[in-house]
Amino acid sequence: MKKEKPEIKAIIFDLGNVLLNFNAKKSAKRFAKNCKVPFGKVWEHFFISPTEKAYTRGEITTQQFYKFSCQALNTPVDYKTFAHYWNDIFWENEGMEEVLKKLKKKYPLYLISNTNKLHFDHIKKNFKILRNFKKTFPSHEVGHRKPEPQIYKKVLKNIRLNPEHTVFVDDVVKFVEGARAVGMHAIQFRTPQGLIRDFRKLDIKI
Repeated sequence: MKKEKPEIKAIIFDLGNVLLNFNAKKSAKRFAKNCKVPFGKVWEHFFISPTEKAYTRGEITTQQFYKFSCQALNTPVDYKTFAHYWNDIFWENEGMEEVLKKLKKKYPLYLISNTNKLHFDHIKKNFKILRNFKKTFPSHEVGHRKPEPQIYKKVLKNIRLNPEHTVFVDDVVKFVEGARAVGMHAIQFRTPQGLIRDFRKLDIKI
């Protein structure tokens, strides 16, 4: 018996390395050079430390993150320079704007992203791509990070849809698996062209 295709009522995207590419090493290298500290120490503090996780969950403010960062690096950095180094890592993923424009004619689009206030405010100000979304759910506003089940469940509750009527797109395998664990359809993103092929397998019109 042929498996019935799902009725997709909304499409939910990740942000980093799906809609916008980013290079976090660019930021870490600048801080390492400016503060004269080893790259590994900078990387650990900014991208894998409990402080970074707390910031992306919205548990600490931007000013607290800035203060903790200066303390961790043992070097004072003026706030303007700090924000520039931290934010100047993004560029558009060519082809994704066109994909979103086509999709939003037929489906409401939403966004789930592990991000922080400094990055998200910078992206809203400097990139138009977020204008394609009906609503965005950055981790620092939701209070949870992927792949924690709570972030997916809170979004589903907010948009009033059952998980089987949604599809989530992310480049990270464990975040895709997190969405599937709560019952959502999910696609691992590789290229815009590959994404379109995967959408068509789910009868998503594009």
